[in-house]
Amino acid sequence: MNISVVIPLYNAEKYIVETLDSLINQTYPIDEILVVDDCSSDCSAKVVKEYSQQYPIVRLIQQPYNQGVSAARNQGLLEARNEWVLMMDADDTIHPNLLNCQIEKLAQYEGVHPEPVCVHPAYVQTDVEGNILPNSEFFGKQLPFNETFGSLLMRNYIITQSGLLLKRDAALEIGGYKIDFLISEDAEFMLRLSRTGTFVYLDKPYVYYRRHVMNTSSDLNKISEAGKAVLDVYSIDEVKEAVFCRNFSEQKNLIDFVTLLYQYRQHDEGFRYLEGVTDEEFKESKLFYQALYYIEKNLELEAILCLDQLLVMNERHGAALNNRAVFYAKKSNLIAAQKLFDKALLQFPGYMDATNNLLVVKEGKGEYRFTKRELRENLLRYL
Repeated sequence: MNISVVIPLYNAEKYIVETLDSLINQTYPIDEILVVDDCSSDCSAKVVKEYSQQYPIVRLIQQPYNQGVSAARNQGLLEARNEWVLMMDADDTIHPNLLNCQIEKLAQYEGVHPEPVCVHPAYVQTDVEGNILPNSEFFGKQLPFNETFGSLLMRNYIITQSGLLLKRDAALEIGGYKIDFLISEDAEFMLRLSRTGTFVYLDKPYVYYRRHVMNTSSDLNKISEAGKAVLDVYSIDEVKEAVFCRNFSEQKNLIDFVTLLYQYRQHDEGFRYLEGVTDEEFKESKLFYQALYYIEKNLELEAILCLDQLLVMNERHGAALNNRAVFYAKKSNLIAAQKLFDKALLQFPGYMDATNNLLVVKEGKGEYRFTKRELRENLLRYL
């Protein structure tokens, strides 16, 4: 099986050689590497040209004007000559055995219907210098076709396109990446793709995802707006059907649907659905989302009561610690606030809301952030 690679490139002269080296050093040979330069203002294109003189499988494609990462990825997909394309970003690297393991995994799904349209691996995060961040691994799971769309609506467990082995025709048939999504364009793309075929999961953290200030997702306010923009593509009925068809208990699906209603900013509707959450297993989640409703409605006493009850049940609930601390801070009880922010960060070292809020406490300027959903076990790291 011949494999193409597509890399959108913009001002990544510091990292692109590492990325290319990790591709050249794959144990499974790559047929072509297409680097699509989106009018970089640094020496990125020059670096790639020089690299291609040593490795002719590397080809530089230069966009006529700056169009964004989605257009660059689409151009690469259009010019790729092979059925399967490995997507990469210009600042990430991969393990030498990634591609070989993906192809072996793909072979296990021969004859599966609907046929596979991608293979996505687990990944680990690194700092700007490429050092692996401790406890930063992100693992997904193999999902049946009919549960993938609903699961992606809840949590985008394919955080980066780097290391995604993609079926070219399937990507082009759905129109590629949308160029009018300036952030979370990859999440929106994966949602559409998930309705066309099977997603195959490789349970190896073989993608090294670099975190630095140039990561667009480091702006959490933009993430929030982008998440809503992605959800707005689909109707509430579509979302509800997708969430409830997952192989979880009715109560689990119900609490997840409330989470999405809140993201749609339909808090009254979500609060009504919370009444149906009766299992003891989800009592913490119910209290948390009741508190969020009261926060949204500026009912401070009611929100604090829910958060206090929740923290009695689970003193390690990171999002509740953060939100309760915000109320302390707003009442100028900065010692109590700092204690809870510190505790949240001890539990979740990558917790950006708590990091931001602690900085506001210490510097006396900026805005406090409430956390609007319960936390993942491992958080993305932002520098």
